Amino acid sequence: MSVVVGMSGGVDSAVSALLLKELGEHVIGVTLHFSQHSACCDIASTRRAKAQCEHLGIAWHNVDMKDAFDCRVIQPFWEAVAGGATPNPCVLCNERVKWQGLLDAADELHADFIASGHYAGIVHSEDGDQICRGMDRAKDQSYFLYRLSAEQRRRVLFPLAGRVKSDVVALASRWFSSDLLASRESQDLCFVEGPVNEEVCRRLSCVPGDVVLKDGTVIGKHQGTASYTIGQRSGLGISAVSRLYVVEKRHDTNELVVGQRNACMRDVFEAIDLKWQHLPTGKSAYFRAKGSVDRVSEDGVSVHLANSVFAVTPGQAVVFYDDQRILGGGTIV
Repeated sequence: MSVVVGMSGGVDSAVSALLLKELGEHVIGVTLHFSQHSACCDIASTRRAKAQCEHLGIAWHNVDMKDAFDCRVIQPFWEAVAGGATPNPCVLCNERVKWQGLLDAADELHADFIASGHYAGIVHSEDGDQICRGMDRAKDQSYFLYRLSAEQRRRVLFPLAGRVKSDVVALASRWFSSDLLASRESQDLCFVEGPVNEEVCRRLSCVPGDVVLKDGTVIGKHQGTASYTIGQRSGLGISAVSRLYVVEKRHDTNELVVGQRNACMRDVFEAIDLKWQHLPTGKSAYFRAKGSVDRVSEDGVSVHLANSVFAVTPGQAVVFYDDQRILGGGTIV
């Protein structure tokens, strides 16, 4: 069996390639280059990925994905931020760029499967192929993979599904010298260099406005609503007797609404742009002790939680699980 492994130059992908080779598979390393600022594909990481493959005695290929990453992830991200949302770029990247890039490379190299260093698993059943949680709950990354297509799920392998991070690090230290292992983990916003709020204002020409309480009382000034997210407490630049959090962003009046923590708690919200790995039957799906999901349209659901949660944020993803398996998910509005 031939497997293309996405090599980032980090510990997890290196050990994934190692484990597959130990199983006797024909392993090919592929590094997808997205952005020069990314910890997963900057010059140092790319060189390290190549060196890891040489150390393992496997072929290595470098694929330029910058144009695809820019038009399918970076541009939609900034458009969503400009509209007041707080999008998750990793979800977009996994769906639109990373996994398709690996599949295309696998087809070109005549490989059967693709693999990554994600802490997640895959379950094959009559109902289809479903992503599931990995053994290491502290590192579980299945949440970011809910939008993978049926073809991507059919051909994916997760060598770290049954392992915890500490064991992976220990295994890496036995097989690789320290100069072949990354000193830091990749970060979510890999395409921004420097403080995110500064990049937001640079790109979106933020307009300062009032920071207000729910009743409209002005208590300060903000630097542009796009620079803030729901639930944010630090960096507000205001002083108050009690801690205040961002509760709402009013774009029509350019006001940033703040309040106490309980004002950020929600037990009902809606999600759109749904992707299902296993579509529940019936109009409603009930989750024991958690709440219910009511289908309000073909592409929308209303989520009712048994217990309120903090900072349900427009633009972020909500993912539905049946025990360990992903059913699907959508974008919070």
